[in-house]
This record gives sequence, C-alpha cells and structure tokens, in this order.
Amino acid sequence: MLLCDNRQIIEKPSYDVVVVGGGIAGISAAVASARNGAKTLLIEKQINLGGLATVGLIAWYEPLCDGKGKQLVFGIGEELIKLSVKYGFDCLPPQWGGNPQNKNPSGGRYTTFYSPMTFSLALDEYVRESGADIRFDTYAVYPVMQNKLCLGIMAETVSGKEFYPAKVIIDATGDATVCHRAGMPTVDGQNKLVYVSHGFSKKELENYDSEKDLLSFRKWNWAGGNGFYAEEKDGLLDSSGTTSDSVNEFIKAAKKEAFSIIKTFGKNDYELSSIPTMPQFRTIRHIVGETTLDGTESGKTDVGDCVGCFSDFRKPDTRYMLPYTTLYNKEYPNILAAGSIISAEGEGWQVTRVIPPCAVSGQAAGTAAAMCAKDSLAVSNLNVVALQNQLKKDNVALEF
Repeated sequence: MLLCDNRQIIEKPSYDVVVVGGGIAGISAAVASARNGAKTLLIEKQINLGGLATVGLIAWYEPLCDGKGKQLVFGIGEELIKLSVKYGFDCLPPQWGGNPQNKNPSGGRYTTFYSPMTFSLALDEYVRESGADIRFDTYAVYPVMQNKLCLGIMAETVSGKEFYPAKVIIDATGDATVCHRAGMPTVDGQNKLVYVSHGFSKKELENYDSEKDLLSFRKWNWAGGNGFYAEEKDGLLDSSGTTSDSVNEFIKAAKKEAFSIIKTFGKNDYELSSIPTMPQFRTIRHIVGETTLDGTESGKTDVGDCVGCFSDFRKPDTRYMLPYTTLYNKEYPNILAAGSIISAEGEGWQVTRVIPPCAVSGQAAGTAAAMCAKDSLAVSNLNVVALQNQLKKDNVALEF
C-alpha cells in the first residue's frame, strides 16, 4: 500500500498541561490545572463540551451524597451540579438548595436532572473563566512518544496535522485513546446496546400545562438496555467500543432500535426533541494503574493516598475513597488518566464512570498535573500529602 500522507506538521504553542477530552472529567481536569497556575489546553473532538452528560443526553447529575444525608463530593463536582441548573430547570431537593415544590425521584439525595444543551453552553464559559484554552473540532489521534515520555499530542483539524507540545498530558477521552496508543497497559470493557433520546408527547404537554414543570419536555426514551442498568441486561449487542467496526455496529443497531420505537408513535402525537451525537458507551477501556479500585472497599476510612470521595449512585449508604495511584502507571512519567478510564474494574468501574466521580478524578488529575509541570516531576514522584493539601484548599473532601 502506498503512503501518501506527506503533509507538513503544524506545531502549535506549547502548554504545561494538555487535557484530551472535554467531558466532565476533562473539564474538571482543565479547570483544576488552570486554577493551579498551569498553562492549560483542553482538546475536544466535538464542538460542544460535556460528553455523555450533554451531547450524550445522559442528563442526570448523579448524587453527591451517600443517601444518608452526608455530602461526599465538594469542589468542582459541586460547582458543576450548581452550574448544570443555573440557567435551566432542576429537581434538586430543598435540603440541597432546590425549590420545595420540586419533585425529586431520588428520595432526597443531592442529585438532579438538568437541560443538557444549556449546561453545555455554560461549560464553555466555566472553562474559559478558569484561564484554560479550548480547541474544538480537534481530534487527538496520537501521543508523540520518546520512549515512555509523551512529548505532546498529534491532532487532526481542518488545517491538517497539528502538534501540541506539553509537559504533562491528561487522558480524559473515555476510551483511553492517549494511554492505549502510548503503549500503556489497558483493559477493554463490554457495553450492552443502549440509545437514549429525549422527547415529549401530548401527555407531557398536558403535564406541563397543569404543573408548569419544564422537566416534562425532557422525557427520556430508552432503546436497547433497561435504563441505567443497561450493561447488566442480557440478550443485547455486546460492544467493546475500541474498534471502528464495533463502534459502527453499535451505533447502527442502537439507532435502528430507537427508530423502531419512534415509528410506533402517531406522527402528530409525539415530538423527538434531541438525539445523541455520540455513542452512549459506559465502559470502553481503562488503564492498568499502580492500584485498581474494584468496588469492594466501600466504607474504608484510611485516607492513605485518597484524592477524593464519592458514593455509588445506585446504592445508598456507600462511600468510596479514590486512590491517587489509580490515575497513572508509573512507567509513563507524564501521563495521567481521568474519568471512566482510570484503573478500576468490576463494581469499581461502575461506580467511577458517572459524573461525580469523574469530576473528582478530573480535579485530582488536573491539580496533580499542574504541580508536576511546575516542579518537573514524574506523576508517580509527586508528594501525595502536598497534593492532598492543595485539594483540601480547593474544597475537596478526603475523608467521610
């Protein structure tokens, strides 16, 4: 096969920290990095921020509390839940700042539904105000490696091949693209078929007329899996999401099933208002870090190298500490992971893949990256106590 890519590489300005992926984890990482003094760039392949939480239409901010009245997630994780409803509707319980008239389906936990499109626009401003730069429509295709040191990120844009040099890289892609292509050990996951769209029927219109609740116009339509437990339902398409073939099979099957449901509605009885612009994968790939969170340590109280706390969104009265050592592999001195790709497996992967833990791991990774860039440290050599002290200054809880 003939090689015909002889395009000149466009070298862009260098950064202290480059974050790849503009979902919740990437946003949290970029904001934390910039606030801690690092020149920071956030690279996003789409033209909107938020990932599954916005363009993916999974517009439920999972609980920040343990279900027993104790808040576990603070810092950027709490800033983002407030931002998600600042310019749109919410169903926050009154004890967590909501209107007493709100109908919250969670039994009073610190959680809410929100408008994903409004939230996405608000996220642009939120990131810019931190001082971080954003590059939209920029597809990070490869980490440029010198042995196991990452020199920066090669990206494809309408301008051609662009290279973004950086001291520290944070992979918040959701599929560990950077880590995997750098050669870091990773583990593939499996995803059951699921497709969530939003719409409303005449019944929802009637509900709005009687209750004046804008949430009526955000009725979730599930195709494929059974709600938030789609990955546990048998008999549906399994997909790793790690190859072009598997992604395309997943998307085509999900859209086909969703459309078959839409066809059952009367043409004048239902409005499909939003469809996702990304595949709604949950567990694509995770790194193999220095330690792995397996979900068995709920309630552990030894702070150790904890960089944040969170709960299991499915199970009240659960509490987890996130170890810093789940965010990196020490063989790769300047790469950190954030979000659903951190070193977690089994139940640990299920509890860390949703918004609050992604914000927690993102803030920890961004803070660590800024500190490492400033002092030219390998991520594994960072003083964890110093990191913890900075996180506590930034309103992160490190114990229950």
